[in-house]
Formats: sequence, C-alpha cells, structure tokens
Amino acid sequence: MPEPSGPLTQSLDDVRAAASGGQVSVGEIIDALKERGLLPIILVPAIVAATPLSGIPGLSAFCGIMIAILSFELLLGFRKVRLPRKMRSRSIDADKLADALSRIEPVVYWVERRTKRRLSVLFHRPLLWVPQALCLATGLAMPFLEIIPFSASAAAIAVCFLVVAMLTADGLFFILALLPYAGLGFIVVRMTSA
Repeated sequence: MPEPSGPLTQSLDDVRAAASGGQVSVGEIIDALKERGLLPIILVPAIVAATPLSGIPGLSAFCGIMIAILSFELLLGFRKVRLPRKMRSRSIDADKLADALSRIEPVVYWVERRTKRRLSVLFHRPLLWVPQALCLATGLAMPFLEIIPFSASAAAIAVCFLVVAMLTADGLFFILALLPYAGLGFIVVRMTSA
C-alpha cells in the first residue's frame, strides 16, 4: 500500500527535513512549516508532548504554552506566526526529534488513510471557533497538568485530534476529539456535585 501524501505526512516530512544536524530550534521548525499555515505548526508541539519526549521536565509546559500562543493567533485570524524570540530559540536534539517522529509515523499514516471531508459544516465560523478555543484552553492547562503523570500527554493527544480534524476537515475526528473533553466535564460535574 503506498504511503499517504496528505497534509499530515507532508508536515512530518518538513519537520524531519528541518531536524538535520545536532540541534533543531523551534524557529527552524516553524520556518520549515510556515508555508502550510498555523495548524501544522500547532500540531508539532502537540505531537512532541504526546510522545515519550514529554518526560523531559518542563517540556510539556513549554509545548502547552506554545500551543496556547499559536491557538490564540489562529483564533484571531493571524496568517504569520508571532512567537517570542526566546521561545523561537529553544532547541531540541535533532536525533531525539527524528526518533520521536519515526515512532509516530505509522500512526500518522494510519490516521491520514482514514481521514476525509466529513461533516464539513463543523469547520465554518462560528463552529470553527470551538476546536480553536479548545486548543487554546488545553494549551493553557498543560503546564498545570505536568504535575500529574501522563495527563499533559493525554491533553496533547486531544489537541492532535483537534488539529487533525481541522487540517483534514473531518467532522468525525472532531467528534472523537470532543470525547476526552466530555469525559473531563462529566468528572468535574460528578466531583462538584458529590
């Protein structure tokens, strides 16, 4: 079966190309993806936080803040990425990033083969603001979730589903992405009513 060639695999290939050498900075990754828009750029920190790399202290918090900033820019309709210079200069070992990308590559291929335009009415404003706002809220919560093992990774996976849904205009993936949020809402309601 041929490898898919949609927006997810193309973004993965762009990041892999940027991750050559000893270290790769956030700015280099953004520069590699900037022609594709904000969504693939939001997907990168979400993927990083969803992989074992999230075990590096502070990485999930950094990824969450980056997701929040980029999601805010997406909500406001920005076309160009505006990140603080200090954030753009942060770097990660290129080999570790390439290894993490290799681990998720089969999942990306699997997802891309199964996505298609479905329920596309969900991706027009004002409904489009829902997944964008959820990405923003999740990114803001991730630094606080870092103290609970694997919770920031679970939040990052939810962001990945939301971004995949928006990139591919797949309403089914959007609905799947809402399930963790519905579960969290149920738990909060149960805890507050007890």
